[in-house]
Amino acid sequence: MPKFLETARDKALVIVDRERPFFTPGAMSMYLLALAVEAPVIVARYLLALLVVFAVLVIEGNPHGGLEWALVALIPTAWSVVALFNPTGGGWWWQTRAGGREPSKRELLAYQDAIELLQSNAPRPLPLPEHWFVIDSPQPDAAVCGNTLMLSRGLLETDHLPAVLAHELGHLGSPDARLTAALNRLIVCSTPFPRETPSAFDLEPSLTQALFGFLRFLFIVSLFAKGGLGLWLTGPVWGRYWRAREYHADQYAKSLGQADELADFLEVHALIHDNPIPFLWLTEHTHPPTELRIDRLRPTDGVTGDTALPAVA
Repeated sequence: MPKFLETARDKALVIVDRERPFFTPGAMSMYLLALAVEAPVIVARYLLALLVVFAVLVIEGNPHGGLEWALVALIPTAWSVVALFNPTGGGWWWQTRAGGREPSKRELLAYQDAIELLQSNAPRPLPLPEHWFVIDSPQPDAAVCGNTLMLSRGLLETDHLPAVLAHELGHLGSPDARLTAALNRLIVCSTPFPRETPSAFDLEPSLTQALFGFLRFLFIVSLFAKGGLGLWLTGPVWGRYWRAREYHADQYAKSLGQADELADFLEVHALIHDNPIPFLWLTEHTHPPTELRIDRLRPTDGVTGDTALPAVA
């Protein structure tokens, strides 16, 4: 890689706002609420792990030793709590699951140009990601999780990159990104139960029914232990919280001089996807109506909003 590209890359990774808050009372309250409702799932994980460990110990002839190994079931919860303070370690997994890749030279230059434009309108260093990757999608898209940023190839090829990037930095410079990583870590991926009975099983019908009844029971328990109960039960509360955070990130982009550009992007790429959502306040929908976002970014009544750089709380 040419020297000037390496310098641009290093510069983009060094300009990080060291004053960004670890969490705010609102974010921490929301996380504790989800964690409290998730308690039955945590207990189920532990009991399931205890059952597996006990079965292994019985087979080995030592049913009373080593039961503390069941504590490994608490690792996802501990890993989630750690993400609130240091989300390092999740970016690579997110990139791998999403099919992401490292940026090309021209994508790196486009990113750096956008960062320099935003930085020229910011009174303090921008809260940049520690790592970012590209997904090969023609649709303009971007997201943050932990300390990682995802950009689509389609977004990097448009003139809307600075505006959308400013919005995502609004999430990154607040507890939003770390809270997202912490919530994702509460849920564990599981392998789907096979829908067809393998023909290799040549058993009596009663034994077959008993075996697959037990496997079906374990499957149901594993689905419950996978996690997500707390987020499901508190979905309407989370929906209201995330819709407010979207407005906040929009205002951060506005403070960086990207109000009109972000409004243009929403008009072209987001407004067309809006559909009526009955009882929106009772849903977990994370984005407010696009028209209302445009209204706040580009007021038409002659009233100008506060253009001061908002706090990243």
